[in-house]
Amino acid sequence: MMYGGFDVFKTYLAVKNHFTSDYDYHKYGGRVTAKLESFTKRSDRYFFHKLSKRYAERDILDYFVSNFAVDGNKWIGNVINNEGAENYTKYRKYKDGFDYHFRNDCVAIRNDLDNRSILFDDGFDVVNGQHPRVLRLLLRKKIHLQTAIILDTVLSFSKVWDKKIEEKVVWPKIKHTLNKLRPFVMYNETQAKLIMKEVFVNVN
Repeated sequence: MMYGGFDVFKTYLAVKNHFTSDYDYHKYGGRVTAKLESFTKRSDRYFFHKLSKRYAERDILDYFVSNFAVDGNKWIGNVINNEGAENYTKYRKYKDGFDYHFRNDCVAIRNDLDNRSILFDDGFDVVNGQHPRVLRLLLRKKIHLQTAIILDTVLSFSKVWDKKIEEKVVWPKIKHTLNKLRPFVMYNETQAKLIMKEVFVNVN
């Protein structure tokens, strides 16, 4: 069967449900209940047809993941604009150049902590219920969401942040995004640990 707008719509629906509900994209293999008859009656179907011509089937999943990771409530009309394309480009650059971007983010963390005479472990500490230094770097977009996910996979700091961060708006929203994005972040764990060791431990 030929790839087209309806296929893009189903991927859009699956990724949107993944980021905004209890639906698990990987558990259900991206399958959703959607009828072609209903799709043809949608006033926004043109956007999905347009995306099917712009992006190959193998790329459309990354396109939607990259955008819903930025904003879980995006309407398709907002996803297809220039900002949507920029989100996708940034996401693919990180994915395709993992070593380079992960290393750069680690260096950015190290330099920030060094400039403030903060020890590595202390950069993840919650003091008086306030945001840790590393979380502040993430919020300021100095490091990527993917980097935070990888660091948390190795260091397991998010559970501690859950208990100690006092505000209940910003961190819970970020944590939700990290948890939803986590299954889509593919990387070499051994390589990630080597980079962390080189940047944070083997400092000249």
